[in-house]
Amino acid sequence: MRSRRILALVATLFAAGLLFATSAAAFAPVNFTQRWANLSGQAYDQVAGSVSCPAGMKAVSAGGGNANLASVGLTPNGSGAFVVGVLNNPNYLYLPLVADCVPAAQLAGSTSRSVTFQAHTGNVGDYVLFSQTVTCPTGTYAFGGGGYFVDGSGSPTPAGFNMQADTPTADQTGWSFATFARSGVDTMVVTTQCAPLPAPTLVTTPYAVNGSGGGYGNCPSGHVPLSGGASLDPPVLNSSLVYTEVVRNTAPNLSGWYASASTNYPGVVLRVVSQCL
Repeated sequence: MRSRRILALVATLFAAGLLFATSAAAFAPVNFTQRWANLSGQAYDQVAGSVSCPAGMKAVSAGGGNANLASVGLTPNGSGAFVVGVLNNPNYLYLPLVADCVPAAQLAGSTSRSVTFQAHTGNVGDYVLFSQTVTCPTGTYAFGGGGYFVDGSGSPTPAGFNMQADTPTADQTGWSFATFARSGVDTMVVTTQCAPLPAPTLVTTPYAVNGSGGGYGNCPSGHVPLSGGASLDPPVLNSSLVYTEVVRNTAPNLSGWYASASTNYPGVVLRVVSQCL
């Protein structure tokens, strides 16, 4: 029964169109508004949900936490954010989800891209790493990406667990997403938004994860985050991103991105990435 409820809930996340684009003009998002939702459940439940931007606004990043995250990103028409995760802490039985939104007119010139991927390693049905990067067209950079799963008919499904990466690439030409799922069974879709160059300043901050750990990737003074993400190195089945979300503070306090992770594997490094305007 719980599985059917989750499937129905995830399906509502993708009721809108698959791509969106706006007319060409200067790309300058500046007026950020956040929308939050708390997804509640029992300890070790899988929860899924979405949150919408106000009318006339589009999302530039998605974030979530308090859970072993499975997938996170923008809804396909860019009007909000979604997340899927397992409530791994009995003391915090909710997953906070945030969509960071700007007026749609401020995303003029942006488009979206996606790529579909299915792993075929090991035996069919084995849980293996699904890792893929979607690339933006020449002359543009990636921001506001994410990933999710679909079944054979193309309908969304809450497959996947223990997310390993949801981050812009080092050169910002693409967006990488990685999580574990069933080889030869599950199908992953990785998405990103693409905006005209020049790209933002990229700030990458590493943290050691000894059991659990996390930290901030702060933008330089006078800069604000457009988007951001995080990744684990090496990606291993018994590690998971637990938090990944934008941080917006009032100056002179710094803003950027926050992420945390848990692992029982030695030597795991968490990289927190901020794209700073």
